[in-house]
Amino acid sequence: MNKNRLLLYLAISLFLGLIEFLNDLEDENILESLEFVPAVILYTMVLMTGIYYIRVLTIQNSKVKRYIENKGIIIPWIFYFVFICAQTFVFTIITSVLGYFFGLDGADVGVFSLFFWVIFTIIFSLVLIVYMIEIFLDKESQRREIEIKLSKIENERTRAKYLSLKNQLNPHFLFNSFNSLSALINIDTNKADQFLLELSNVYRYNLNHSEELVVSLEKELALIKSYMSLQTIRFKESIFIDYKIDTQKYSYLLPPMTLELLVENAIKHNIVEKKSPLYITITTTNDYVIVDNNYQPRTTSVNKEESHGIGLKNLKNQYKLIHNETPTFSITKEKYIAKIPLLTPNL
Repeated sequence: MNKNRLLLYLAISLFLGLIEFLNDLEDENILESLEFVPAVILYTMVLMTGIYYIRVLTIQNSKVKRYIENKGIIIPWIFYFVFICAQTFVFTIITSVLGYFFGLDGADVGVFSLFFWVIFTIIFSLVLIVYMIEIFLDKESQRREIEIKLSKIENERTRAKYLSLKNQLNPHFLFNSFNSLSALINIDTNKADQFLLELSNVYRYNLNHSEELVVSLEKELALIKSYMSLQTIRFKESIFIDYKIDTQKYSYLLPPMTLELLVENAIKHNIVEKKSPLYITITTTNDYVIVDNNYQPRTTSVNKEESHGIGLKNLKNQYKLIHNETPTFSITKEKYIAKIPLLTPNL
């Protein structure tokens, strides 16, 4: 129990103690009226604390809560009502016995006595107050968690957009693209037109989808085909890509620019030459998309800033916010393998 909740329960207990004092003050002097106030405050505090912990250990237990909520809408409400009544009944009996033991005026342990049902009503009200407070605090806590999560998602999305734009606006990428385009214009205008179309597709995708949290696998594959068209013109017979995609997975989701990041990393960190071509494969297996390539690392290191794996770290951070699994990256049998979880469309 946190400090704020404890203070709130104490305030309610003090308020009930004040009511008890004012009620007794009508027939007694101040000192006599104060006689039972500490007991009322203490017992109310203990009672509310007990209600809180019983709720936490029973209906707030994750397994019990999940079981109840799976029963629909009406049954949980019936269960909560019966549980509150049973809890109130037990506390009323305890209170009646204590009242009778300490000689409280009118105290009677009989279930059919007026005293019993007055106490039952008071405790029932206290139980409802505690439950309403806890429900309100739970909702507030969930709201804050959602706000924090959305804030993190927004930060990661902004960061992803920045990195994606940074990669695509990389001078080397632009220089190589325009250099290839310039060469094609003089050799094959039709290919030059196709090259310019694919280049515009890459940038259009970036602008249209960089703000989205997730996109479909189908859209990501369309981007990769445009991106690889550019790379094929640049590297010719030195690079190959194979798609082994289950069409039923087209609607599954993943963060935008994920496949582009993985393919770009494969090109950036491996030898791409005619005598040592780079083979890239994109495969769907169960609820994963796997991007692998033959592992032939460059003998000369790439730019330090680019080799820090910022893009992959950012991708993992994005997945921590939207999925219970994160991407994995490994090297096995001379292959670099990136295994990316796919989100089902109904998420």
